[in-house]
Amino acid sequence: MHGNVEGRDAFSGKIDALLTDGFTGNVFLKTVEGFGKLVKRNLTESLKKNFLSTLAALPALRGIKRFTKTMDYKEYGGALFLGVKKPVVKAHGSSDEYLFYFTIKQAEQFAKSKAVDNMREEFEKIKINT
Repeated sequence: MHGNVEGRDAFSGKIDALLTDGFTGNVFLKTVEGFGKLVKRNLTESLKKNFLSTLAALPALRGIKRFTKTMDYKEYGGALFLGVKKPVVKAHGSSDEYLFYFTIKQAEQFAKSKAVDNMREEFEKIKINT
C-alpha cells in the first residue's frame, strides 16, 4: 500500500492497483486511451513515412503487434466495480462484440471467484476486531 500516488507513477511497475472515485478514474482511463491512440498513430505514420523506414520496421513488426495487443483495452473486458453487494462489471462505452465478449467472460470469472463475498467477509472481520 502506497497511499497517494502521482499519475506519472501509475505505469512505473511499483503500483498494482489505483483506487479512485468514478469521475477521476474515468478521466484517467480516457486520457490513457487517448494517449495510446496518439502513440499508435504517430508510430504508424513514422514507420510509413518512406520506403526505407517501412523496410527498417519489418523485423520489428511481430514485436510491435504484440505490444499493440497488450495495450488494447478491447483485450481486457470491462471495469470491475468494487464496493457493491454483488459483482458488477461495466463495459466500455464504445464496446463492440469483441470487447463485449471479453467483458462477459470477465464478469463470469469475477462472479465465480466470489471476490465480492470474500471482500465483505474480510471487511466484517476488520469491523469486528476494531
